[in-house]
Amino acid sequence: MREIRKAAVLGSGVMGAAIAAHLANCGVPSIMLDIVTPNLSEDEKKNPKKRNALVEGNKANLLKAKPAPLYSKSYLNMIETGNFEDDMHKIADCDLIIEVVMENLDIKKQVYAQVAQHRKPGSIVTSNTSGIPIRAMAKDMPKEMSQHFMGTHFFNPPRYLRLLELIPGPDTLPEVVETMAWFGENVLGKGIVYAKDTPNFIANRILTFTMSYILHEMTKEGLTVEEIDALTGPAIGHASSATFRTADLVGLDTFVKVVKNVYDGCPDDECRDYFKMPDWVEKMVEKKLWGNKTGSGFYKKTDKKDEKGKAIVQAIDPDTVEYRDPVKAKFECTGAVRSIEDLAEKLKIMHFSEDKGSKFVFKLFANVAKYAANRIPEISDDIVNIDNAVKWGFAWEAGIFETWDLLGFEEVCKRMEAEGFELPAIAKAVKEAGGNSFYKTENGVDYYFDVATESYKPVPKNPKEIRLAAVKAQPNKEIDRNDSASLIDIGDGIICCEFHCKMNAVDADIVTMLSKGVDLLEDGKYEGMVVANQGPHFSAGANLFLILGQIMQQDWGAIEAMVRGLQGANMRMKYCSKPVVIAPHHYTFGGGLEICMHAAKCVIAGETYAGLVEAGVGVIPAGGGTKEMTVRALELVPEGVNADPFPFIRRSFEDIAMAKVGTSGAEVVELGYLRPTDIIEPNFELQVGRAKNVCLSLIQAGYRPPRPPRLWALGETPRAAFEAAVWGMKEAGFASEHDMLIATKVAYILTGGDRAEGTPITEQDLLDLECEAFCSLCGTEKTQQRIQHMLTTGKPLRN
Repeated sequence: MREIRKAAVLGSGVMGAAIAAHLANCGVPSIMLDIVTPNLSEDEKKNPKKRNALVEGNKANLLKAKPAPLYSKSYLNMIETGNFEDDMHKIADCDLIIEVVMENLDIKKQVYAQVAQHRKPGSIVTSNTSGIPIRAMAKDMPKEMSQHFMGTHFFNPPRYLRLLELIPGPDTLPEVVETMAWFGENVLGKGIVYAKDTPNFIANRILTFTMSYILHEMTKEGLTVEEIDALTGPAIGHASSATFRTADLVGLDTFVKVVKNVYDGCPDDECRDYFKMPDWVEKMVEKKLWGNKTGSGFYKKTDKKDEKGKAIVQAIDPDTVEYRDPVKAKFECTGAVRSIEDLAEKLKIMHFSEDKGSKFVFKLFANVAKYAANRIPEISDDIVNIDNAVKWGFAWEAGIFETWDLLGFEEVCKRMEAEGFELPAIAKAVKEAGGNSFYKTENGVDYYFDVATESYKPVPKNPKEIRLAAVKAQPNKEIDRNDSASLIDIGDGIICCEFHCKMNAVDADIVTMLSKGVDLLEDGKYEGMVVANQGPHFSAGANLFLILGQIMQQDWGAIEAMVRGLQGANMRMKYCSKPVVIAPHHYTFGGGLEICMHAAKCVIAGETYAGLVEAGVGVIPAGGGTKEMTVRALELVPEGVNADPFPFIRRSFEDIAMAKVGTSGAEVVELGYLRPTDIIEPNFELQVGRAKNVCLSLIQAGYRPPRPPRLWALGETPRAAFEAAVWGMKEAGFASEHDMLIATKVAYILTGGDRAEGTPITEQDLLDLECEAFCSLCGTEKTQQRIQHMLTTGKPLRN
C-alpha cells in the first residue's frame, strides 16, 4: 500500500480550499496552489505577497466559512500556499495531487501539462470533477501519469458529507484505486463508492433524475414548492433541506448545467426527456433566480415580518414564475409521522396512505427506484454503491433499495404493478431467485442481491469496522440488557457497554449497566470495556424528564441518589484495574460527557459536539464533570514549580459557567473537556473497532489505573475574581441573577469550597461539593423553569 504523507490541492476556490481543510483535519499537510492574482500592476507582479493574494485570501476565508470546514482554526497552518507560475515545482514533494480548478476541460488540460513536468513518478493525480469524463482528461497525459490518474469526487462540504466517489480512468492501475480507497476511508474518514466514468457518476445521476422528475411532475399534480419540501425532507428520512432548499443551496444555474451533462451525454437514457428543464425553470434561470447566491431562488427571504417577528419567506409560483406569500403544507401523511421516530414506520405511512401527498411520494419513489435499478451496470455494478452514494452524498437515512426493503419488497412490487409500472430486472431476479428482499442478514453477516450472478453476496466491509447490531445478532453475544443499555461481547476479551434509549439520555439503567460492566472486569471475566453506541448521538445528557419528576415530587433523596450513582459509576470506571475506553460522537452533552471524562482513553469521532452544558438548564455538572475540570486544570501546574494555577482554572470556569460547546473532536480537546492524548477518528463507521483496538493496546502495554491526582484548594482570591467577573456580566446585561447564582456555585467547587488556599483536597471532596450544589439548584424556581422550558421547546431559557 502506497503511503500518502503530503498532498497538493490545485485550485483554492470553495471546494479546493475545503478539501485542503479536510486534509488538515486528518493530519495531512498540503500545498494549495492557484493562479496568480489577476489584474496586478507591473510593480505588484514582482511582489510575492501580491502574487499569492488570491490563494491567501481563499485560505483565510476558511476561518470565516459556515459550517466550519476545519476541526480547529489552529489546523490552518497545515496548508501552505503558492501559485501555478512560481510554485508548481513544489508538487514534486507530494504523494497525492488533487486538481480542483474550474469545470473546463481546456483549463484542466493546461494544469495537467504543468503537473506532468513537475510531479514525481508514482504520485497519484486526481480530479474532483463532477461531470467531465475522466477519459477525456486523461487522453493526452503521459502513460505513467495516466496510469496514476483517476477521479476523486468529494461532496461539499467535504468535512461533513462522507461520500467520496472513486472513478478510474481507462489506464488507471488497480493499486492506485486501492490506495485511494484505503486513504479515503481510513485517513479521511470517507465512505467510498466505486463509480463508472459516466455523466455525473452515481450520486448526482440519481439526484438529478429525482429533482428533474419532481420539477416536471409537481405542476401536473398541482403541488407547491412548500408541499414538495414537506413531502421530500425528514418525513421520508431525507435531509431537512429537502428538494428546493437544497436546490437553492446548490444554485439553480449549477443544477441546470449538471442536468445538461446527462441530457447531452446519455442519448439512450430511457428518461432523457426529464433532463430537459420545464419552461418555468428555464425562466427562473433567465431571471437569475439561482438561489442563495443571487438572493432568491425557489424561495426568497423578504423584509416583511410575521406575527412572531420572523422574516417572511416567499416561494416561487411555477405558473407565473413570480413570488407569493408562503402557503403552509398540510397533508395527513406528514402530520401522522411528525412524532414517529422509527424510519420504517414513517416510510410506510408516507408511501402507503391515501392522501394526495402520499400518492405523490409513492409515485416518486417508484420512478426513482426503477431509474436507479436500470442504471445497473451502467453507472455501478451493484445496489450497495448506489445506496451508499445517496446516503453519504445527500444525508438520506436509507438508500433506495434499503427503502424498498423497509417498505416491504413484495408490497412495493405489487403496488408498482398495480399502478402500471414494469418491475426492473433486479426486482424480477430477486423473485425468481426465491428472495423477498434486496438485503438480508444471516448470522450477523449482511448480504445484498447481486443482479449479475442472481445470488446474494456479502456486503463489502472494512475489516476494522465493528457493527454492534450485527454482533448482537449472533448467539450469546449480548450478555446483559435493560431498557437503556446493553453489554455486548465484541471479542478478544473486550465487552462493549452500548446505550440505546431515546437520545441516549443518562438514567439509572445506563448507570447500572456501566457498573455491571466494571464488575465483569474486576471479577476477571473480561479484560477491558468499550463504552460506545452507533445511534445518532452518544448522549444528550441526563434524563431531564426524570429529574423534573423527582423535583415535582420534592424527592430530594432520589435526586441525590441519582447524582451519587453517576459519580460512583464514573469513579469505578476511572480506577478500574482494567481499561475502559469510551467513544463519544455527535451530541455528547452534560452527563454523557462526564462519563467520557472518566475513561482511560477516549476515541473521539471527528464530528463530536460536546460540552458541560448543565448551566443552560439551571444546574452544574455533578456526575464528576466539575471535579474533572478541576483535576485537568491543576495537573497542568508542574509539581515543584511556583506557577499560578489561575489561568488554567479560569478556562474550566468559563467552559462550565458559559456552557461552552466544542464543535469538533479537536475543539472538545482544546476546551479541556477531553485530553490531547485522546484519539480523534474521522470515520464514525470505524470508531468502535478503533476503540476496541486501543483497549487491547492498553492491555498489551500492561495497563494500570491512574494514581489519585494532586489537588489543593485555591481559596478565596480566585473565587472572588470569578464572582466579580460574573457580576460585571450581569451589570452589563449579559447574565441574569440566576446565571450569577450558578456561576458562583461553579466557582465555589473549582476553588475547593471554603477551605483555605493550599489545603490538600481529594476527588471525593469535590464530588461532595458537586452534589450539594446540584441538589440546591434543583430546589430553585428558576432552575425548574429552565428544565421545563428545555423539555417543552428543546431550547435553553435565560431567566
